[in-house]
Amino acid sequence: MQAITVIGLGFCLAVLYLRAQQARRRPPSGTKRRFKTAHLLLGALLAWLVISIQLQHLNRALGGEAPAPPSLWERVIQTISDWGI
Repeated sequence: MQAITVIGLGFCLAVLYLRAQQARRRPPSGTKRRFKTAHLLLGALLAWLVISIQLQHLNRALGGEAPAPPSLWERVIQTISDWGI
């Protein structure tokens, strides 16, 4: 696992923790706002996965290693990336 992946995961978890702490002090939010937040987090997660996979492949290419065949998870992320979501 790459260091950038661990840093990205730690950052995402820290943001989620801070938002959960803030949510305890505020009145309940509406359903529309919850869906908006869920979509934003899902989009950020997908972008993070796409960038992480691309960096892994770039690291292998720069290191002179033979390209490994993509896993199922990598093919799914690549397909989503090609859709331009």
